[in-house]
Amino acid sequence: MEIRTHAEYDATVEEVFAVLTDPEFVAQTVIELSVAGHSYHVTEQSGTTVVDSRRTLSTADMPDVARKFAGEVLTVDEEQRWSAPRADGSRSAELSLRIEGVPVSLTGTITLTPTGSGTRQDVLADLRAKVPLIGSTIERAAAPAIIAGIDAEADLARQWMNR
Repeated sequence: MEIRTHAEYDATVEEVFAVLTDPEFVAQTVIELSVAGHSYHVTEQSGTTVVDSRRTLSTADMPDVARKFAGEVLTVDEEQRWSAPRADGSRSAELSLRIEGVPVSLTGTITLTPTGSGTRQDVLADLRAKVPLIGSTIERAAAPAIIAGIDAEADLARQWMNR
């Protein structure tokens, strides 16, 4: 299932990138979006900035069929691999998300593009639930939570930039 969302920032690409990869921001985001355990790491690897995080999310708002597989919480491992800036100043990251113990994954890209008034963030990803017969039902149930998480992180980034 395709996941597509975007956000707008009143800041340059480099300013947005600096926030999204700031270890303090990542820590705050992981803590605020987790209901239990969490962890994070921001590292540099051969010109690539890697943001790894682990969040524990509640499944209370998910349909019964999804909770049957996940239980009361989901442990989500996310990796963003940010490339160096392009000539136009834009940046992109390879995005991967895995849910522990559940055959659900998300792979895609995050793109930061300069606009006349700031930066546009686009997330385009493929959500897959490898469960015979009910995989598409799980994907439809998980998609709103994933989009809400992306939007919540964008809201936190805007707040961080405005402090």
